[in-house]
Amino acid sequence: MRRWPRRWLPGPKHGLARNCAVYGIPPPELAQLAERLAACDQLRAWAGTRGLDLDGGPEDLNLLDQELDEATGQARTEPGGPARIAALGGEAGLFLGRVIIATVPGAHWRLWPNGHPVMRLPSRPDLDVVALANHRVIHGTPGLAQVHADAVAERPRRSGTGPAGQRPFPCLQLVSLTRGH
Repeated sequence: MRRWPRRWLPGPKHGLARNCAVYGIPPPELAQLAERLAACDQLRAWAGTRGLDLDGGPEDLNLLDQELDEATGQARTEPGGPARIAALGGEAGLFLGRVIIATVPGAHWRLWPNGHPVMRLPSRPDLDVVALANHRVIHGTPGLAQVHADAVAERPRRSGTGPAGQRPFPCLQLVSLTRGH
C-alpha cells in the first residue's frame, strides 16, 4: 500500500499539543495569551516549597536549573518521583517563555494550529520552549538559562544552519526547531 505524504493531507500538521494547549473561538489576542500562559502556578508552588521566590527575571532561570537538577536526582530514588518532576517541564517552559518575553524586544507567544504555544522571536525561528523545558527536565540539557541566553543573542533568521554549519540556537543539539508557517 502506498503511503501519502503528510503535506498533502488537509488540517494541522503539528500533531497533538504537548503539555499545554490553548483553544478558543476566536483565538485569544497576544496580550490575553501572554496573561494566560504567564501564571505558572504549579511551578511557583513547587519552587516555594524549595525556598525560591520566582519573580520572572533571567537570574531565576539559573536558580531553577539548579533546583531541577537536585529534584531530578532525588526523584530517581522515590516511587513516582520521575513522573512528578516531569510534570514540571511544561510549567518550566511557560516560565521560560515569560522571561524571554520580558527580556527580548518583539518576542511574543504564537499558537500552532493544534493550540500548542511557541515563542515567536524577531528575525528567528519559532522556539518551542515547552518541548525544550521538558527535554531539560528529563535529560538535563539544555539548561533554561542557556536557552534564554541564546534567545537574547542577536542572530539573523536562517533556515537550517548558519555560517560554518552553526545552528541558529547553539545550545540545541538534539532538539529540533520549527520554521514559521
